[in-house]
Amino acid sequence: MLRDMETGKNNREERMINRGFPAYVTSAGWLGYSQEKIERLLKGFMSQGWRHFKIKVGQDLEDDKRRCKIVRDVIGEDRTLMVDANQKWSVKEAVDWMKELAPYKPRWIEEPTSPDDILGHATIAEALRPLGIKVATGEMCQNRVVFKQLLQAKAIDYCQIDACRLGGVNEVLAVYLMAKKFNGEWEWEWGTGIVSGGGLGTGIVSGGMERLGL
Repeated sequence: MLRDMETGKNNREERMINRGFPAYVTSAGWLGYSQEKIERLLKGFMSQGWRHFKIKVGQDLEDDKRRCKIVRDVIGEDRTLMVDANQKWSVKEAVDWMKELAPYKPRWIEEPTSPDDILGHATIAEALRPLGIKVATGEMCQNRVVFKQLLQAKAIDYCQIDACRLGGVNEVLAVYLMAKKFNGEWEWEWGTGIVSGGGLGTGIVSGGMERLGL
């Protein structure tokens, strides 16, 4: 697997040095923001070159729909919207809620339910796949075994790795390789996890964050 990925490695390293990781911003997406504040923040970030935006959801469905519509109207169809429920829902709630948000074309739903519920995530992922909505989780995963089970069960599409919680470079590398094996995609979660391992992916998982299409 590693030998196969040597092709293009230099180009990926050059891209990393010159451009870094693509990233998203959540600052316009907190609960309780007015339309004026959301629009103002989004336009400000867009003027700085941001193209990927995440908002928090799960407290009030109608307000989530309101904010998703605002974001989609401002950023247009060629930029990315993601949503994050912070483990708020049961499995059924997650599926039902996300069906209501599907018209706004979110790329993923992050942490839709308990991070330990592997089969629950699998049920959610299967239900949302026809809608083009993927499932992201992993920042609460403590070891490669949980990621292995999530990937084997087709329960997630994006591995959100926190290198500190995972326990260091060896565990991170194992998850990278499993994501490649299962055709999963991965994303660095914020914080010290980025610092402690963010550069490792350039030669391993098909260009790192480029796997996300970001």
